[in-house]
Amino acid sequence: MSERPKNWDVLVVDDEAVVRGGVKLVLEPEGFRVAQAATVAEALMSDALAECRLLLCDLMLQGESGLEVVGEARRRRPELPIVLMTGYATDENALLGEQYGATAFLPKPFDDVELLDQVRRVLESSDDVGKGGRS
Repeated sequence: MSERPKNWDVLVVDDEAVVRGGVKLVLEPEGFRVAQAATVAEALMSDALAECRLLLCDLMLQGESGLEVVGEARRRRPELPIVLMTGYATDENALLGEQYGATAFLPKPFDDVELLDQVRRVLESSDDVGKGGRS
């Protein structure tokens, strides 16, 4: 029997359609349901933000900051795992993401294996915390 996760809902927030679509193409065959948003407003108004098990959010969104989404998601749902994605992978940006509440940092460009590994690692870690495991 497969060890694939089933119905792990993910909200991917990125202003690039190719990134959103690529994430969806990688995750859906693995059993994830993927919702998408292209802007801060779309993300914050999305029902998926209230329902998802994981938020994947880009740092820079067409003149907006993805940190606004990360901070608001953290305020609304303190337990929500959040992966901050960026093409500007610096220690400073990673630290800034942590300060806003990002759980993990995924530098762009990433490949399918890196994406799946990060998603699984973050969700498994959050499941462990929810069951009294690692914190």
